[in-house]
Amino acid sequence: MFLSKYLKTNGVSLKNINGSVVLLLLLLQVAVWYPFLSQAQDELNRQSKLKARAENDWKKTQQQANQLHDMRLLDESWLQHRVEDTKSGVPTQWSINGSASLIEWQIVLEKIETQFALGLLAASWQRESNGYWQGHLLFAIKIPKANREYHDWLPTKLYMNRFEQKNWQLLSTMRIGDSTSALVVYKNARHWVSEGSWLPEAGLTVNDVSFDRVTLMAKDGSEQALVVRKKGAQDE
Repeated sequence: MFLSKYLKTNGVSLKNINGSVVLLLLLLQVAVWYPFLSQAQDELNRQSKLKARAENDWKKTQQQANQLHDMRLLDESWLQHRVEDTKSGVPTQWSINGSASLIEWQIVLEKIETQFALGLLAASWQRESNGYWQGHLLFAIKIPKANREYHDWLPTKLYMNRFEQKNWQLLSTMRIGDSTSALVVYKNARHWVSEGSWLPEAGLTVNDVSFDRVTLMAKDGSEQALVVRKKGAQDE
């Protein structure tokens, strides 16, 4: 088009055009159109890569979905799991529920993280009198990736420092009906507690509250007792 306009404007016949002039005009046209052609090719390449990535992600997601439907990774008798929600036949939410020691929970959660790409949506933990943890965790199922960030989904640290009596003080107890509560101090912070209360800063559960004593239980099941301060002692 560019060449024909040049010929009409200048009234030149094809026979009289020098070969070098034609080549120059062709090169000019190529120079004009090359950026547009190159940009179009780059866009085609980008779209092709995005399509290939999407297909690969979908394939991984389907494989993960099949593993969730046919779960053989978790064979612990105390653990229940189920798919909570799906989209286009592919699981999008998954939950686990059970009661076990903190160490058993850690082993299970590490298995899950190794096998699946998950994001925690909600978690409910309750410390039981026998030292076990009743847990219910709801996960969003994500697209699997080769390198995933490790998450610590446990309700508290698995290991803790040894019990230091000097960090504790039982100030008073109070009984209302059938319920007994106590005012305790841990590292200068006061807490009203009752049987079953969880103290995350110390990693201890209140196992029992009586008239003059509070019994604390550690994660390993060991117990420590706090007694009411002696008369005449001053509050910290």
